[in-house]
Amino acid sequence: MLTNTQSRGRLRRFPAVPLALLLVGVVFGAMLHKWAPLADDQHDSADPHAEESEHSGEAAESVSIRVEAQQYGRLTTAPAEVREIETSVFLTGVVGADRSRVARIAPVAHGVVTEVFVSLGDFVDAGDPLLSFDNVELGVAVADFMSASADLRGARAARAAQEVIFARSQEMLSVGAIAQTEHEIRAARYRAAEAQVRVQQARAAQYEEQLHRFGLTEEETQELAQGDASAQHRETSISTLAAPFAGLVTDYDLSLGETIDESNYVLTVTDISTVWVLASVFEHDIGAIREGKQVEVRVAAYPDRTFRGTVSYIADSLNLETRSTEVRCEVRNPDSLLKLGMSARIQVSGEHFLGSLTVPASSVQTLDGRRVVFVQESDSTFAVREVEVGVEASGWVEISSGLADGETVISDGSFYAKTAALRGLIGDHH
Repeated sequence: MLTNTQSRGRLRRFPAVPLALLLVGVVFGAMLHKWAPLADDQHDSADPHAEESEHSGEAAESVSIRVEAQQYGRLTTAPAEVREIETSVFLTGVVGADRSRVARIAPVAHGVVTEVFVSLGDFVDAGDPLLSFDNVELGVAVADFMSASADLRGARAARAAQEVIFARSQEMLSVGAIAQTEHEIRAARYRAAEAQVRVQQARAAQYEEQLHRFGLTEEETQELAQGDASAQHRETSISTLAAPFAGLVTDYDLSLGETIDESNYVLTVTDISTVWVLASVFEHDIGAIREGKQVEVRVAAYPDRTFRGTVSYIADSLNLETRSTEVRCEVRNPDSLLKLGMSARIQVSGEHFLGSLTVPASSVQTLDGRRVVFVQESDSTFAVREVEVGVEASGWVEISSGLADGETVISDGSFYAKTAALRGLIGDHH
């Protein structure tokens, strides 16, 4: 048996530090147990506006969003309405010349340029002179035509003389003053004179047609046919090329004194009152584009201006690398504002859907694989309504089923409502 003195000795030898740590642990555990429920309570009441959906933690059939939370989330609503929808396809293209209105000017014969009346970029009207050149072949043709015209005048004079003789012969034959044989000889001479006139007429017409091809007018050839001495001046060999229609001089490759011939395209005149806008359309959009479709074209130079035209051609083959084909639009170009080579944004009008029930495109969300809208049932309650959607255009989407005309849905902020349906919890600060 230990004495009091022995017991006190053993107590003095027992370590004091571990005992102190044990006491601190017990006290800390009691405090933690007391505060833990308080922290949970504070977490649950952190959002005074939050409300649970009917099925917390999963997609719900309706969501409740307090008015204050709607304002915080900037939710807006819009009614489902019946309206016309027009689908459109947007393309990027380049402004080019209408190939059917591009005239590449070349001389019709060999010659030397004597005068140029236009410069690159000039606007010309139909019939305006472009250049003159000394046409070597024209000089020869003029001489041939004048010779043929002189021969024609001689043949007509000979026919007139034979016509008088033939008429006189007929009178003499009627009174027996001439033998029948002699009369027939005179008649044959008259017929030969008539034939010679026809030959010379054909020859003169051949040369005259050549002169017209070189650009001489009817009045000018008539002067030459009369054998006017002034018309025989060397200037008759000068040919002038004129603009076939109004347009711009878009190519220019000549100078004074230059020798030109039929193989040289010396000028190009382009009518830009109508232009082509060429674009590529991807395979999946080809079905929405047809020849004759209306288009609207915009360019960066005139952002507030719209140019209108039509689809005039769709290529019959695809580019196998890009899976696209070429589309050509004919676009009116008033005041020649559209310049060749400009980049253009093309809107091709698509199908019209008349009497379609529509909502803003922002109203439709995908929830658990379903397309849904949020239909307002009260100030703070919205039903999750599954719908079938159709075409979408210009910010509107067609509703094929699941919604009635006049029902109000969330438009802007529908993703906020989708979050509520998925999480079962929504509030001002989410």
